[in-house]
Amino acid sequence: MLTLLAGAISYSISNLIEHSAGDEMTDKAKLLVTLIEASDKELQARTQFLAKSFQVSLKGKVEIDHATVDIKGRATPLLKIDGKPANLDFTAVDAFTQSTGAVITLFARSGDDFVRVTTSLKDDHGERVVGTVLDRTQPAYKAAMDGTDYLGLAMLFGHQYMTHYHPLRDASGQVVAIAFVGLDFSEHLAHLKAAIRSVKIGQTGYFYVLDATPGKRLGDLLVHPTLEGKNLLSSKDPAGHAFIQEILERKDGLIRYPWIDATMGETRARDKLVAFAYYKNWNWEIAGGTYVDEYTDGLHRLLWGYAAICVMVVALMSGGLLLLIAGLVTRPLKAVTLAAEAIAQGDLTVELTTQRRDEVGDLIRSMNSIGAGLTQVVRSVRMNSENVATACTQIAQGNQDLSTRTEQQASALQLTAASMEQLGATVKQNAAGAIQANQLALGASAIAAKGGDIVAEVVGTMKGINESSCKITDIIGVIDGIAFQTNILALNAAVEAARAGESGRGFAVVATEVRSLAGRSAEAAREIKRLIGVSVERVEQGSLLVDRAGSTMTEVVTSIRRVTEIMGEISTASAEQSNGVAQVGAAVGLMDASTQQNASLVEEMAAAATSLSTQAHDLVQSVTAFKLMGE
Repeated sequence: MLTLLAGAISYSISNLIEHSAGDEMTDKAKLLVTLIEASDKELQARTQFLAKSFQVSLKGKVEIDHATVDIKGRATPLLKIDGKPANLDFTAVDAFTQSTGAVITLFARSGDDFVRVTTSLKDDHGERVVGTVLDRTQPAYKAAMDGTDYLGLAMLFGHQYMTHYHPLRDASGQVVAIAFVGLDFSEHLAHLKAAIRSVKIGQTGYFYVLDATPGKRLGDLLVHPTLEGKNLLSSKDPAGHAFIQEILERKDGLIRYPWIDATMGETRARDKLVAFAYYKNWNWEIAGGTYVDEYTDGLHRLLWGYAAICVMVVALMSGGLLLLIAGLVTRPLKAVTLAAEAIAQGDLTVELTTQRRDEVGDLIRSMNSIGAGLTQVVRSVRMNSENVATACTQIAQGNQDLSTRTEQQASALQLTAASMEQLGATVKQNAAGAIQANQLALGASAIAAKGGDIVAEVVGTMKGINESSCKITDIIGVIDGIAFQTNILALNAAVEAARAGESGRGFAVVATEVRSLAGRSAEAAREIKRLIGVSVERVEQGSLLVDRAGSTMTEVVTSIRRVTEIMGEISTASAEQSNGVAQVGAAVGLMDASTQQNASLVEEMAAAATSLSTQAHDLVQSVTAFKLMGE
């Protein structure tokens, strides 16, 4: 009967201890998840802020040129930012990396691939990884193809990064490039892993982290005291149960399974109790456990010893045995449970004292180790969070000043754009007037040319009159010669009539009349010749004047043609000036739009800085929930 009673007591207390141990393991796993989550939020906030800062520096139009640039034997598309080639230009990315510590990459789209055309990211040999493509299996690739941002972890060339991928679009809205910002937190991750490894459970228990990412990495050990890097997905207990697969499928909970540790030379299966919790953002499965008998064996030995004594002195020792059990087991375990609950609520000042060298003492010392390890981690997170909050406040103030100056510049550009519109209208009006004047000059030139033709005809007519006058003068000369000959003949006839005497008197009268007529004819011919001479002289003067008028008209025509050419040049210059003013106006408009866009980006960055500051303050408040030693 006493044996049965001792067995029942042992079984009940074993269940109590196992339940308490399971609760302790679960609380520790959740605390580790909380620690990882705090680190993740801090890294995300820093990476998002750096990504916003880099995006602000990418001012201007993003476009892919038809030309290509050879990078390590690969023809890459020519990426232009604000008209400047980005391929193999490392000035901006190196300056950003030097000032922030984050690595920068610009990807140019080539078909369905994205090629690194400039980067500050280097491989293990210190060589830039330009010319390489974004892995299509990466979640960032799918996000870029969908035109959305991606924020998350990525293993790049042997280093762990918190990454941010932002798709860049051209004027048509197509995704043509990706802006990448990566924050290397390998050192931070190493400290985090060391903190996880430092948490112990019982005598030999420990925590480890499994990769829960679907694919070939599923089941990889990310953190483990001895097997880190190995894959446990196919691990099975002696009964053939795939307990690792169950842990990865259930995500959160407790599991008990038999296990034989061949590395320790064990040949008998021992039950193992493991608590596990899942952190979704990193796909980390945090698990920790130990053998159940590490908590119960000592108790079993103690109880069976007491049972033997109870067989001999059952009446005298039954009450004392119960008190002894309560003093040695129940109260210390209760204290451990209360301490675990206090730690779970954020009170890290809890410290238990014990001089015991048994399993219960080991449990108490393990709890103290957890509190000390978490205190160190929380202090580091709190200090970094306060620094981030202070830096975010300063950045937010600087962004506010920059936003004010950008808005002032935008207002000045709007006034300039309005003035350019007025100047453009005036130039267009001048161009229209120049065109009308050019048309009038062309008409005047045509009229002047017709006048020149008429003057030329007049000159020809005057020359004809001059020639006719000269011919008339010659005819008058002939008439004068005939009159002179007639006068000579009349004189001879009068002489002959005088010789004839009376019989020649009538003939003498006729000769006298003929002579008189010849004299008048000669006189008239001389008068006509004089008048013709005067006419010829005047015709010659008129011809000279007409020649001068023709020369003058020719000069007028030449001048009007020159004026027409000048007016044409003025019209062309006015049109070019109008086009130039229009182009300047368009450029000012683009500058105005760019400034407006910069103002929007600055406001977004200010909002992001404010949000980051708020998150940092929230993180500070969250961390202050932990009560540390000395506070």
